[in-house]
Amino acid sequence: MPVDPLSRYRNLPTLQVVHPRRGTTRSLALRRPPLPAAPEGSRTYRYAAYDTPDLIALKFFGHEELYWNLLDYNGQRLPDEFQPGEQLTVPSLAQVTRVQRPV
Repeated sequence: MPVDPLSRYRNLPTLQVVHPRRGTTRSLALRRPPLPAAPEGSRTYRYAAYDTPDLIALKFFGHEELYWNLLDYNGQRLPDEFQPGEQLTVPSLAQVTRVQRPV
């Protein structure tokens, strides 16, 4: 199955796993290495009590499904780990939507 070009799993190596009871082989994407703390063109955003990463992604990127970029650029944390008043790094739209094509 092809991976969406904006997915966090694009261009990642895969690991083949055989399930002992089902006997099926599954391909799982491996997690990316940590990203730089402050990419070029990024900005900061103060997290409010009513905010969620998907709403912030919708505001800055125009699409809520790109919320994982906020998680990755802020220490690869889970969505419920952000606290009100905390400063988040918001990467630029160009950084978020960059697609590397194979040569």
